[in-house]
Amino acid sequence: MVNNDWRFIPFKVFMSKPIVEITKEITFEAAHYLHNPQWDRAKNLEVFKKCSGFRKDDPKAIHYPHGHSYRLRVTIKGSVHSETGFVMDFKVLKGILEKEIFDRLDHRFINKETEPFKNNLKFQTTVENLLLVIWKWLDPAIKREKAALYEITLWETPTSFATYRGNKA
Repeated sequence: MVNNDWRFIPFKVFMSKPIVEITKEITFEAAHYLHNPQWDRAKNLEVFKKCSGFRKDDPKAIHYPHGHSYRLRVTIKGSVHSETGFVMDFKVLKGILEKEIFDRLDHRFINKETEPFKNNLKFQTTVENLLLVIWKWLDPAIKREKAALYEITLWETPTSFATYRGNKA
């Protein structure tokens, strides 16, 4: 039988500053298209298909966006603060995600409105590249709160997503 009484947790566990991971999720709506400016219309349609911003049935259509209901999961890790019992207050983490992610991406046309994509047409707005940018935005804010960004996962659809853990192998 397992004893779940906290009084039986060895004292050294509390003294060793255990590392705990906490996770928060947010959603945002955004539009984008995938387009390589070095390729012609046919090549963009072949590679990116309906995500290319072109329409097969309209030769004049170019840079037409499509939208997603993105879901972002952010996991941070750190020591449990002895006075609060938190790695980070979930309200603080929510505030960081609202400022650094939601305010920059929600209801935006990413290719046209969001750095670094709007000024670098070769930088595709894929979930993989979005994760790299999101990590860059979040990492300094998480460090200021004495925690570490551990993992982020971004869903483009309910069944298509990517995960990034920094530059760790």
